[in-house]
Amino acid sequence: MELNVDLSLLLSAVKKMGAEGISFDISHETKPIEPIDTQLGEGLEVNFKDIEFDSGLASYQGRQVLLYIKDHGGRVLEALEDGSKGKRFHISDCVTLGEMRSKGRFDRYVVTNSLNGIFKISGKDWKSGVEYEGETSLLVCKNCLKYLNYRGYQTKAKGPIFNDFELADFFDTYSSYFKYMPSGIADSRNIGYTDDWDEISKKVKTTFNYICQKCGLNLIKNKALLHTHHINGVKHDNSLSNLTPLCADCHRKQPDHQHLFIKYQDTKSINHLRHQQGLVVADNWQDVYNYADPALHGVVDLLERYKLPLPDIGEEINDINGEIISELGLAWTKKKIGVAIEKESAIAAKAKGWNVYSMRHALTRFEELAKLLRQ
Repeated sequence: MELNVDLSLLLSAVKKMGAEGISFDISHETKPIEPIDTQLGEGLEVNFKDIEFDSGLASYQGRQVLLYIKDHGGRVLEALEDGSKGKRFHISDCVTLGEMRSKGRFDRYVVTNSLNGIFKISGKDWKSGVEYEGETSLLVCKNCLKYLNYRGYQTKAKGPIFNDFELADFFDTYSSYFKYMPSGIADSRNIGYTDDWDEISKKVKTTFNYICQKCGLNLIKNKALLHTHHINGVKHDNSLSNLTPLCADCHRKQPDHQHLFIKYQDTKSINHLRHQQGLVVADNWQDVYNYADPALHGVVDLLERYKLPLPDIGEEINDINGEIISELGLAWTKKKIGVAIEKESAIAAKAKGWNVYSMRHALTRFEELAKLLRQ
C-alpha cells in the first residue's frame, strides 16, 4: 500500500524553529516467502532423480538442501531413541548416492534446508509390527564430507570434523552457490542485538573510517559491505573494546559465525575492491584461506597438502573493451588454469583459452588438476 502525505506545513514549521534537516528513508521492501521455501523448511518428499547435483552439492529448485530417507523400517524405534543409529543424511553427490544411482534405486527422499538438525522419521518396528513416527537427530554421511573435503576431511583428523559438524556452518560455507537463504537463517540473523545496535555499529565504522580491520579494505564508498563484529561473540556486549569493523567476507570467516549468509555478488565485489586497492597478495597458504571463498577451501586444502603452486584469488578476466566477463575463485594465471564458482564465469574463461574446473571437478579430478599444475 502506498501512502501520500503532504508534510510541507510541518517542514515549514521545523525550518522556522531553526532545526537542521536530516535525510531519511521510510521505504521498506518486503519479499514474500515462496511456497517452496516453506515446504523445504518443513521437509518435502521428492523423487531422488529430481534432486540436482550440478555443483556436487545437493540442491532442489535452486535451493541448497540436505536429503534423507524418512522410512527407517524395523529400526525406527532405535533411531527415535538414538539418532546416531538412524540412517545418515546426505549433503553432496557422494559415493553412497552414486552406488544407489548405479543400481537404479531411486528411493523417495525428504529434502529440507532447515538448520535445526531435527528429522521426521517413521517405520514399522520389526518386533511388534507397530507403526511409529517421530523426530530425531540424524548424523551426516561421512562419505559426503569426504567427497567435499569439508574442512579438510580427507587430510585432517576425521573424528572432530564429523563430531563438530553443524548445518548452519555447512550451509554458510557454500552459500556462494545459492541465492536463497536456508530456512532459519533470515529469522535468526538479528537475534541477540540491542535495540540501539544500528547506531552503535555506524559509530564504530565511522571511528575506523570504514576500513576492515582484518584485510584493510576501504569501504567508504561501499558501506553496506562492512559489518561490525563482536570480538567475544556476545552480541549484547557493545563495549568499544569488543567491537571492530570487518568486511562481510572477513566477518563470515570468524569463529562461530554461522548464519552469516553472504551473497556471492557481495563476495565478488569485495574481491574486486581488494584487487583495486592492491590488497590481494597471497604469499602463503594462510593468505589463500583468508582471501578465498570458503566454498573452495576443500580444494585449497588439497592443493596445500600436495604442495602445489599457490593460486591467485579472484582473478578477473576482461574482454577487449576492458569489461569483466569472468571471475575465477582460484587461478594460476600464467598457466591459464582456474577454478570457478559460477558456471557463466567458467564458460567465459574457457572461451578465452583457459582450462577451468568447477569445485566438483577440482575435487573429483584432483589428480588431473595436480598434473597440469606441476607441468
